[in-house]
Amino acid sequence: MGRVIIIGSINQDITITVDRLPEPGETLSGTSLIRRLGGKGANQSAASAHAGAQTLFIGRVGADQSGPALRDELSSHGVDVSHLLVDGDTTTGIAMITVSASGENTIVLNAGANGRVTADQAREAVEPSREDVVVLQGEIDAGVNEQVISWAHRAGARIVFNVAPAYRAAPEVLALVDCVVVNETEAGVVLDRPAPRDADSALDAATALVDLGPRLALVTLGEHGAAWSDGDRSEHVPALDLGPVVDTTGAGDASVGTLAAALATGSDFPGAVEAGMRAGSTAVLAEGAAASYAGIEPFRAF
Repeated sequence: MGRVIIIGSINQDITITVDRLPEPGETLSGTSLIRRLGGKGANQSAASAHAGAQTLFIGRVGADQSGPALRDELSSHGVDVSHLLVDGDTTTGIAMITVSASGENTIVLNAGANGRVTADQAREAVEPSREDVVVLQGEIDAGVNEQVISWAHRAGARIVFNVAPAYRAAPEVLALVDCVVVNETEAGVVLDRPAPRDADSALDAATALVDLGPRLALVTLGEHGAAWSDGDRSEHVPALDLGPVVDTTGAGDASVGTLAAALATGSDFPGAVEAGMRAGSTAVLAEGAAASYAGIEPFRAF
């Protein structure tokens, strides 16, 4: 059984709820304001730990009031935070989130200490093995991601790259990645073409992503499920309706973290995708990102 090693972002999420999302230039009154743990790296780490994998998080917080609180909160989810550094020269990352009554959200990020995560920090923290799964996202510097991908590949670890926020990664970088995960909008950015809008176009996008170099690709479609490809085989996985949607924040991160945990604990890729989809469908049943992961079950064959 391997570990899940996540190098990425950790944020102070500041969430305000509104009846509907505002139009450009419009001011709305919110109904509540909540501060929680966030950041794609931290969220995926929490999901991975809830899904039963030994999980290490490598990142940075600032020396402000938020940093120690976020470290304690992430640790409470069962994540090893011994390599989460405190950077006294900057502030902790912040995400400003607006959530509508229907559960949709908008997010604005300020990277803060996340912009100071380095590949050397990862190399000094841990030596990955062939059983481990290394997970990266787009919320740290692209050059750092490239260096970490090269390092993890040389070590023989499996690499899951969640290109979110999306950017055009070089083909030689993607060729070192085992699995690329994107949502429909991010798939359009990475492929430089219109975003897929249905299962058929998502299947085509997943195959096109594999053609860029990674061994596997997963395109998530929210309430419409997901599509995956290994180049030879492609499949659409329907979403699960487990109850009323309360908040979609962090649902994608729940899927990615759980997928990585399933791979690290012995699942094949289709089984890991199913586990990830179930986790994402579970996360939307409660408010917040990591705060909504308590219902994620340790991985088993469903």
